[in-house]
Amino acid sequence: MDWLFENLGKLAPVVIFLLYMISSLKGKRPEQEEENDPQAAERARKIQEEIRRKILERQRGDAGPTAEPPRSVRFEEPEAEEEPVRPTVSPRRAEPVVEESADVSYGRVNPFEERRREIESKLEESKKARQMANKRASSISKMKPLISLKESAVSNGDIRRRLRQSLGDRDSLKTAIVLREVLDPPVGMR
Repeated sequence: MDWLFENLGKLAPVVIFLLYMISSLKGKRPEQEEENDPQAAERARKIQEEIRRKILERQRGDAGPTAEPPRSVRFEEPEAEEEPVRPTVSPRRAEPVVEESADVSYGRVNPFEERRREIESKLEESKKARQMANKRASSISKMKPLISLKESAVSNGDIRRRLRQSLGDRDSLKTAIVLREVLDPPVGMR
């Protein structure tokens, strides 16, 4: 028993190989039975041949005269008295006619009409706001600039006074710093 456990690594592949061989031998038996049965072999051959023929026909794109018509199965029913077939007449459906009428709702509120009115009122409000913004923009553009662009001789004291006045509040000072950074040469070039 000790020998078996010591040599288990060597015996395992041999046992697995033997089991594989036995299972492959069992798998060959149905084929041998078909070879013994000539009718089954002939039937299988005919089916394979028919499949190959149909594949070739489809590849060529023609049904060909060799194609067999589909077989239909008919069931015969016992003859019974048949009632005469009465033609059914379906009533002609009236097409809806849309008539534009006055805004008569008879107590009902049309949600689409209500939504349209809301949108129109918002549109009117936005047009008014746009006109007001245009008026403000035009009045701002007409305002007098803080620094004169005229080229005239200005005394040294006058420039100091104007700069102190312009840079007196915090926002003007921030704007001046940003403009200096933007308009001056880059830091790497200084």
